[in-house]
Amino acid sequence: MDRSLRCFTNCLLCIQGELVAQDLYFSADAGLITPNYYYRSEGVERIDLNGRIVAPGYLELQTNGTHGVHFTRLAKAGAESPQETERKLHEVSRVELSHGVTAWWATVPTVAVDEWTKIVPALKPRTFASGAELLGAHVEGPFLNPSKKGAHKADYLQTPTEISPVKLYGRENLKDVVKLVTLAPELPGSTALIGQLQEEFPHVVISLGHSAATFEEGLVALQLGARALTHVFNATSPLHHRNPGLAGLMATGKCYFSVIPDGIHLHPAVLTLSMRADPKKCVFITDSIELAGLPDGVHPGHGQIDQRQYKQGNKVTIEGTDTLIGSCCTLDECVRNAVAFTGCNLAEAIQCVTENIADMMGETKRGTLEPGRRADFVILDQEGYVQETWMGGSKVWSGSSAP
Repeated sequence: MDRSLRCFTNCLLCIQGELVAQDLYFSADAGLITPNYYYRSEGVERIDLNGRIVAPGYLELQTNGTHGVHFTRLAKAGAESPQETERKLHEVSRVELSHGVTAWWATVPTVAVDEWTKIVPALKPRTFASGAELLGAHVEGPFLNPSKKGAHKADYLQTPTEISPVKLYGRENLKDVVKLVTLAPELPGSTALIGQLQEEFPHVVISLGHSAATFEEGLVALQLGARALTHVFNATSPLHHRNPGLAGLMATGKCYFSVIPDGIHLHPAVLTLSMRADPKKCVFITDSIELAGLPDGVHPGHGQIDQRQYKQGNKVTIEGTDTLIGSCCTLDECVRNAVAFTGCNLAEAIQCVTENIADMMGETKRGTLEPGRRADFVILDQEGYVQETWMGGSKVWSGSSAP
């Protein structure tokens, strides 16, 4: 008998967009969810959740930073010590726990050509004591369309014919660190780039974004192996009834697509449209930046942005412009926003930060409440507020232990 066996009881489980009244068994020693039918009442620590909700640990797919940490600043020009880099990443991982996130990918937006191989290695997958697990890096650039650059610096953008991904990011980084690449499929050489990444680094997920591609160009990219759209509608051509652009690909069932449900990047009606287009392939991201958690006002730029940044609540723009830089929303806030904006139920919103992301990224260890998966959970009240976060079968954060 596994003496570390625990059971959540008197609870609702988030399973495939539905709330299911069911007990959940898991092993604290193995750190895994276990089959219910193996066990009887003896030797089980039963945890009464009093009707609260159990979801898989949230997965943060796209964050540029938070609470003063921006990933473009890591190891910049060798000026930062490994210890300081580790401290900053650990702090991000602790903040993520308080929002129900148990694993995350770090996004590096477009930087100078010689900076990629200095920044990306710092984001290698690893665990932290009392922190969400870092699963690797998302490189958002530099193969982006200048006409859809958003807040990316135009001088740093490249076409795939100008430089190879191996030279740009580093072969070892592509093998061990980079898990997601966002590119514009209409650029010269993008077709060959997609083919190269698929052949040499098949674990890397290719997403289309910051792009003026037509529907047809996007469809070709999907046929070659691209799997997703990055913050669809933002920094892409608008959806038009005769020229749907990349946004039209949401209706094909052939790709995942991320959206930013912060109430700023998308109108609630467009968020509703996105979720209804394909509930199993819609993914929520925060696209958060280092100003998340910091006071409103004017803040300095960083490795991606030379200009100063202006923060008003969750909205951040380049000072003196309407150009959105990113969001200061948190992932649990995105979930609650989706319920408020679209009328979906809480489990449907949670699916967009758990199961859908796990499927998109080929993640087989987490993201779903099924036997054999990691015992990573977020305990929520009926309104979707995080009460507790669990990793590997043990509680690692509660409302009374905020970082």
